[in-house]
Amino acid sequence: MTRPCLAVLVVLASALAGCGYTRLPEERTDDGLVRVPSRAAGGVYRDPAADFSPYKRIIVEPPTIEFTESWREQHKDIDDNEFARLRRDAVKLFLEEFGRELVDRGPYEYAEEPAPDVLRIVPRVVDLDILAPDFAVSPGDRTYTPGPVKMQVTGEIRDATVNRLLARVIVFAGQDKYGFNELRLANRVTNAHEMRVGFGKWSMMVREALNVAKATRRAPPVL
Repeated sequence: MTRPCLAVLVVLASALAGCGYTRLPEERTDDGLVRVPSRAAGGVYRDPAADFSPYKRIIVEPPTIEFTESWREQHKDIDDNEFARLRRDAVKLFLEEFGRELVDRGPYEYAEEPAPDVLRIVPRVVDLDILAPDFAVSPGDRTYTPGPVKMQVTGEIRDATVNRLLARVIVFAGQDKYGFNELRLANRVTNAHEMRVGFGKWSMMVREALNVAKATRRAPPVL
């Protein structure tokens, strides 16, 4: 390497060392969680002082299911019995997808009661929007929609014994319309599939967040 090139490299290295890289400000929630890198589909917030290594089992609570504020107004043909069925089906689908991801594919087992190695998962589905709920449809009729079932899935991860908040995971699903202004058939079967996709996406993100947390050295407590 020639002396002029070497001199240029030395100057550049000195400049970089002097100014350093700009560090983005830490994003911290009101309850003390810090945002950590995650998929673009949502966000993962974690207690930086928490040690996740002891946890090997989980208790998952049935998710609360909240439709968009105007959903009942937009679907006046849905009676109370059908609305209750939609909620029950959503809870069932969620628990199935969660178990498939965290227990069948993941390293966790279900626990029946709190213990030092148990996490409590408290999920919540909000802004659920089933565009075509497939109720009171005449035989032979078909309904097409411009996009999938929409939802936001959020959930807290807590220590099961002391109820300490350890992490929060948020995922958005079904936010984009189908490509090329496409309309797709919507019915009870397709709706269930799209809800499974959203619930599965959140469950996968929870499993990945826990894997990362276990592999990450915890920060010392703030004095």
